[in-house]
Amino acid sequence: MGILLADARYAIRLLSKRPGFAAVAILTLALGIGATTAIFTVVYAVLLSPLPFRDAERLVSVRITGRDAAIYPLPDTDFLAWRAQNRTADAVAVFDEASTTITGDGAPERIPSSEVTDRFFDVLGARPLLGRVFQEGDDKPGAPKTVVLSHKLWMRRYQGDPAIVGRTLLLSAEPHTVVGVMPSGFSFPPGNKELWRILTTNEPRRRGPFYMRGIARLKPGVSIAELRANLGVVTAGLKRQYPAPEDWTLDALPTHEWLVGNVRQILYVLFGAVGFLLLIATANVANLLLARAASRAREIAVRSALGAGRARIVGQLLTESVVLGVVAGLTGLALAFWGTRALIALAPDGIPRLAEVGMSVPVFLFALAVAMFCGVIFGLIPALRAAHTPLVETLKDGGRGVAGGSHRRAQRLLVVSEIALALMLSVGAGLMVRSFVALQRVSPGFEPSHLLTFRLSLPRSEYPDRVAQRSFYTRLLQELEALPGVQAAGLTISLPPHLLEMTDNFMVEGQVLPPNQSAPVGPLLFVNETYFAALGAPLVKGRFFSERDDDKAPDVAIINETLAKQYFPNVDPIGRRLKNGGPERPNNTWNTIVGVVGNINYSGLDAPPEPAVYFPFRQATNNNQFVVVRTAGDPRALIQAARGVVTNLDKNLPVANLRTMDELMTASVAPPRFRTILVSMFAVVGLLLSAIGIYGVMAYAVTERTHELGVRIALGADRGDVLRIVLGEAAWLAACGVTLGIAGALGATRLIQALLFGVTPTDALTFAAIAMLLTATALVASYVPARRATRVDPMVALRYE
Repeated sequence: MGILLADARYAIRLLSKRPGFAAVAILTLALGIGATTAIFTVVYAVLLSPLPFRDAERLVSVRITGRDAAIYPLPDTDFLAWRAQNRTADAVAVFDEASTTITGDGAPERIPSSEVTDRFFDVLGARPLLGRVFQEGDDKPGAPKTVVLSHKLWMRRYQGDPAIVGRTLLLSAEPHTVVGVMPSGFSFPPGNKELWRILTTNEPRRRGPFYMRGIARLKPGVSIAELRANLGVVTAGLKRQYPAPEDWTLDALPTHEWLVGNVRQILYVLFGAVGFLLLIATANVANLLLARAASRAREIAVRSALGAGRARIVGQLLTESVVLGVVAGLTGLALAFWGTRALIALAPDGIPRLAEVGMSVPVFLFALAVAMFCGVIFGLIPALRAAHTPLVETLKDGGRGVAGGSHRRAQRLLVVSEIALALMLSVGAGLMVRSFVALQRVSPGFEPSHLLTFRLSLPRSEYPDRVAQRSFYTRLLQELEALPGVQAAGLTISLPPHLLEMTDNFMVEGQVLPPNQSAPVGPLLFVNETYFAALGAPLVKGRFFSERDDDKAPDVAIINETLAKQYFPNVDPIGRRLKNGGPERPNNTWNTIVGVVGNINYSGLDAPPEPAVYFPFRQATNNNQFVVVRTAGDPRALIQAARGVVTNLDKNLPVANLRTMDELMTASVAPPRFRTILVSMFAVVGLLLSAIGIYGVMAYAVTERTHELGVRIALGADRGDVLRIVLGEAAWLAACGVTLGIAGALGATRLIQALLFGVTPTDALTFAAIAMLLTATALVASYVPARRATRVDPMVALRYE
């Protein structure tokens, strides 16, 4: 231990004597460690740490799985059958994510909420801060309406009133009794839910609609395989009672896996990308230490002459590199703290558990381990090289020129590795950039500029039937269209490009389904007669809806181009009929197709076109509506006026999700933008570090070859020949690195195939462009040392030795 401390003190003195070298090495490595730690902080919180619930490993989620890995939520039928036949779980529940309007005690507000069955909190093992949670029987039809508040809502709207339990709140104009308040930090399902209402399930007449997510707490000692076997028995009974595809089955997976399933690959890709950056930074520092080791050859030789063995020398040099790594690690932690905050700010909606992201003991230990590991890795090669320094030759020659060849070989190998890693990282970034550009070029199927959107939900207690709901929305559109600068206003239950609210089965008249196969599924959309004009969607054939398409007129529908091509490939669809629902709903009304519109994206710009069916608002009125307002100028200028129109019609009706369509378009591509920006930043930094490494190696090579180059010039070599020699060596290093990098990238990019859109993981253009960029970078980085070589004075060079 005494030797180790002495070596550490000596390492610190050496670093303080060469502050320039120390600063460059520490900052280079700190950049890699800081970026890696910042990403690990998110990875640990989201993917690796257990859920913050009691015995979280016993929590499982239940859903329906089908062919081609399709996943469907649960309908009432499946949940009731599962709950009745449950043999493997202590408690089972379902929940549906929703929002509700809260009035009284302040301005009306649309609150993100969740509707849950009675054992929901029992499944999670969650206990309230005040009052109680839901208890068995609370979800039976006719039971009093109750609500549990989040700590955030309790503090924000009710100032932490301890008498809130037992108080009656108006939620969507219906009275609910507060039975409890959850503690700070409780959040499930993800998405900042502010209250939980009881979800009442009724024995349905058919299997559908599919809208709930199941959750259960396994009994102690029960495996998820046993739960799946229990669900298999439930599935068999459902198939005997209701027609469904043969491959539809109730399935279970750990709740943690369900929560992070959509972001697992993205975070691991980012972690891998930043790992490449760390390796490049490590190789760069190793190059610096190799150069310094060469300049310390005489010192090492003197140590050997005084009796220091190779193990002692290696230990000393490794201690120096580990000290350097630890200092860089501490600096990297500071950078990681800032970087983590930046990541959270940049992160798109939909990444679960972001509220749990932060510095912690595991994160600190990870940073320390990475720093020490890097210290050993980048210090090992210089240490081994120094330990094999020839004693006699070094002391005789004063430390110059001895072992230079072996040092240069090691440096060249590190530079080749840097170039290969930088190419692999840059190719991944290039593919993501091309993918993002392709995504932004996708036509959404309408004109998104000059559109203002918001959402309204009419409480059924105040607007109990279709007549009252239609009357309100008719007056709303009339007053909106009367505003200066408004060109048109329309209604829809789903909003492009990614806010799809409802899908359902449909059947085309005359369509024959194979046995045990359900009808096709697609977006189900209720829109008014001015919706397509307000949205700027094209009419392909037929007509739009009109005011005559009300509940006294024949039932009609409009379809999109995809449905027309798939189900009416050789005939005119106008005048043909289809209906909502499959064979299990034989009494559903047939609707006559009156028009075909262009494809509009409702599931995201990267989703393939789906067959969509539109029904007229006047024949299928819904109390929840998105309002679309087309303006002549900036739509944001009409925000206050639109709010005023709603308030004048109903002062207790909050305006929710008020955004321009341009903002919605930006939000729809937030996840690919997030990963593209981060990977591109890592690639740029990796490219710069590689350029610095190439510059350092070539500068060192020119210094080592000063005598040789002087001789060449003295013997008549042209300065252009000297320039070609130095640049030729750089080109050779770049060629080797690019070749290795392309080979590695061909395999590595296949791991991100699922994240790409409109480009293949082996896109030749991207590979060629990045290869040329890396080669050009290497030559540019080598040009300054090459120019310096051409200016060598032969007389000075001949006296160099």
